[in-house]
Amino acid sequence: MKRHIRIVGYLVTLLGTFSLGITEIFASWYAGILGATPYEMGWAMGSFGIVYMISPALGGKVSDRIGRKNSLLIATGAYISVLLLYPQPFIVPMHLIMIRALEGLFFGLFNPTIEAMVAELCPGSQAAVLGNFSTSWSAGMIMSPFVIAYMATNYGNVTSIYVALAIEMICLGLIGLGVKDYRLSRASVVSKSELEVHQHIEPSGESRARLKGPKTSTRFVASYLSLTLFGFVSTIILSLFPSYIQGLPGYGTQSFGNLLVIWNVTRTFAFAACSKFPHEWMGKVVMAGAVFTTVSMFPISFLTDLISLTAAMILCGIGVGFSYLGALYIVVSASDQEKGAHAGMVESLAGVGFFAGPIAGGWIAGYGLTLPYFLAMVYGLVSMILIAVMLRTSKSK
Repeated sequence: MKRHIRIVGYLVTLLGTFSLGITEIFASWYAGILGATPYEMGWAMGSFGIVYMISPALGGKVSDRIGRKNSLLIATGAYISVLLLYPQPFIVPMHLIMIRALEGLFFGLFNPTIEAMVAELCPGSQAAVLGNFSTSWSAGMIMSPFVIAYMATNYGNVTSIYVALAIEMICLGLIGLGVKDYRLSRASVVSKSELEVHQHIEPSGESRARLKGPKTSTRFVASYLSLTLFGFVSTIILSLFPSYIQGLPGYGTQSFGNLLVIWNVTRTFAFAACSKFPHEWMGKVVMAGAVFTTVSMFPISFLTDLISLTAAMILCGIGVGFSYLGALYIVVSASDQEKGAHAGMVESLAGVGFFAGPIAGGWIAGYGLTLPYFLAMVYGLVSMILIAVMLRTSKSK
């Protein structure tokens, strides 16, 4: 039964993020079509993040309290209601900003619930199951840019939202039929290899209470920096890159769709590879993610040829994949209780980047369309240095 529930969780994740992948690109792109400035387009992405800085931390605790199935049903049903607002004829850019904020609220319940569910149902292989979760949500977003480009070109600008609605209805049915209520009889027992990771995080932690205490350790701080970098760069790419590419000579709607598909495919492979790494490598994974992400911003900042942009998408996909999953495992595996709360903390830290990236990027884009990517490169360099210092300090303790 545990394996069955996990598989349903992965499938629901794939479908749910397919829809999210549509809306997070659609909102800022459609805002531009409606006459929004780059700053307003950034807010059409960033409003999600400003709510998502708080909602997962609360949503994870709610999920611990009311149960995983109830949480998923509430989150998905509410998300369907939000999707119905997008294709209304009265929509203006400010409405898109408000709708995205509502998405941030309900995904703050959805993502931590599934992360906690798969981790607590397989405590001996948390790196693998969290890797499967991450791979599922990244794979769900692979075709989202293509769907937007294809539907807009052939059937109208808002028709991709109807695809998302159909997917979410399927998702709701899968949760209702496939996720069974369960109750853990006692705190999950982690494997010896996972305990070694905990000891690496907090060498003096010998009791369960102590294992829940390293939230301010240098290893955790490095994870937090990694998560905000992931959110910062990812949302700049998703909110501003489509309009930037579409405005370059020789490129069009299909061009940004193809480049973002490459980015999503690479990120998905990065998640899949990362889930196979030994647990003790996760600090190195986080560091490698910061390096790849930072380097990837250079071609976008200074070059416009297709080969350079494709290389940038590949490097960035690897970087954000490593940055997210390495940090996710370090935080969620640090305790065998209240995993919803720990997963919520992960998502909230990513939410900081989800807010700061498109807002800062949208503002600076008013002075130059390549400046958001240069800003991301500088931010990545600072994060890379700080992560290296934090991990080195963790090893020396």
